[in-house]
Amino acid sequence: MKKVIGLFCLLPTLLQAQTPGVEKNYPQGYFRNPLNIPIELAGNFGELRPNHFHSGMDIKTQQRENLPVHAAADGYVSRIGVSHTGFGNVLYITHPNGYTTVYAHLNSYFPALQQYVKQQQYQNESWATDLVIPQGKFPVRKGDLVAYSGNTGGSAGPHLHFEIRNTATEKPLNPLLFGFDIPDSKAPEVFRIAVYDRTRSIYEQQPVMVPVKKAGNTYVTVQPVVKVAATKTGLALTAIDRMNNTPNTYGIYEAKLFHNDKPDIDFELDNIGYDETRYLNAHIDYKVKKADGPYLQLMFSLPGNELDIYHDFDGDGTIDISDGEVHNMELVVKDAYGNTSNVKFGLQHSGVEAPEKPCANTMYPDSKNIFENNQVEFYLDERALYDNICFRYQETPNNSAKAKSDNFMLHTPLVPVHDFFDVRLKASKPVPEDLQSKVVMVREGMGSGTSATVLDNGWYKGNFRDFGTFHLEVDTIAPKVTPIGVKPGAILSKAGKISFAMSDASGIKSYRAELDGKWLMFSRKGNVLTYAFDEHCGPGAHMLVMKVTDIAGNEGVYRLSFKR
Repeated sequence: MKKVIGLFCLLPTLLQAQTPGVEKNYPQGYFRNPLNIPIELAGNFGELRPNHFHSGMDIKTQQRENLPVHAAADGYVSRIGVSHTGFGNVLYITHPNGYTTVYAHLNSYFPALQQYVKQQQYQNESWATDLVIPQGKFPVRKGDLVAYSGNTGGSAGPHLHFEIRNTATEKPLNPLLFGFDIPDSKAPEVFRIAVYDRTRSIYEQQPVMVPVKKAGNTYVTVQPVVKVAATKTGLALTAIDRMNNTPNTYGIYEAKLFHNDKPDIDFELDNIGYDETRYLNAHIDYKVKKADGPYLQLMFSLPGNELDIYHDFDGDGTIDISDGEVHNMELVVKDAYGNTSNVKFGLQHSGVEAPEKPCANTMYPDSKNIFENNQVEFYLDERALYDNICFRYQETPNNSAKAKSDNFMLHTPLVPVHDFFDVRLKASKPVPEDLQSKVVMVREGMGSGTSATVLDNGWYKGNFRDFGTFHLEVDTIAPKVTPIGVKPGAILSKAGKISFAMSDASGIKSYRAELDGKWLMFSRKGNVLTYAFDEHCGPGAHMLVMKVTDIAGNEGVYRLSFKR
């Protein structure tokens, strides 16, 4: 059954700032299903993903590619993107009512647009591209064929990623609030709550985990009253949502906290910009999740969290239980269609005070934080941290033949950092002058990574977005480039494509293919490069040269002779 979420919009409107409890004025029924099959979701808006909230709805394409994709409403193609990461092939349509729709992970565009994009790619000698399209060049009507679905970019399987954005702010909005016909009569499921000491940093404590169980139509804790040592507490919850006719799980839309029957705080996931989506790491207990624990969504805002999803009512999520009395708590959890689950329990101070933990080196959110000694330096700006950290540092020898420095442990990857920051290290072993440009900085730990370096007055500078253990090493090994299923001298008259695999220990920086001395366009999926034969490769003998460069400037080259 179709669920109506907002008021019908009689006039085109842009998203406006909302106060808690006010209906959103999203137009109902203005946008059509972009596919010709019923909408079944693989993912919804606001779903929790690594380092970001999901920004739209992932529509299943029956495990197939190349389904026709249609314009959701009248408008014009305003932007095209092509990349091997993120959205892959993506198309933007701007509409006259103040919204823009986005269609991502596409295989291709409608013929005239596909040809235009290809011309731009050859003109710029770059497959990866981001094109702003003039308003009058590609107008579309509601229902027009605009593309074919696929599995490009950072997609793990065939589907269509679909967004509705506020054109003026470019903020993605929750598409489920626009009246799409998706059957959903299932309420969210709640698995646990967690209780925090709000007088301490979230990164310097372990929350009290409390499982919940269903009792009739309400979730309750196993023990009716949860007793904790903290006198000022905050809560978090683990919850998912489901929809009819599918086994998939989804993110919740809203959670509201009631304290002694009065609304205290809530969060609502209806519009989240790409400039703020990484604040997901402040909305969850990052440390617990990073250590392979569950997602815990916080019912309070950390000091460095700039995410605008929280609404304060009679409080800010900090519950003072120092009086020793039992405080009646209730969490009301909803999906975008209004299906609701309730969690009820008592919260009481245990009478035992939690001991203080001294810290020799505290770093703070909303402050510039600097660490430096004779061998290592780094600087964090005011936006980098979400809560206080008790910074930990350790230096250990690195006996690897490739290493040019010791190991420097800069805190722990269990604590998130919002922005990229520079790390500066000095080499502890001699680096010959001809190898100084080949020095890379390696970060070990969860999600290890490597950065190119710049030599600056004796310091090698790399750029990272996570804490961890860092060292310098020299990389002189060129990337490996291997043709897939073809050998030099091959006759490829009947072949539809040529592909290469590339690999490198430090990381690929760029690639370039030339056919008989002219740039040839290869697309990229992961570390596989592919050229589909077209008018740029005619009959006869050819020499194809593929060059792949890594972040240290090493170049791998493969020359393939073939005939068409």
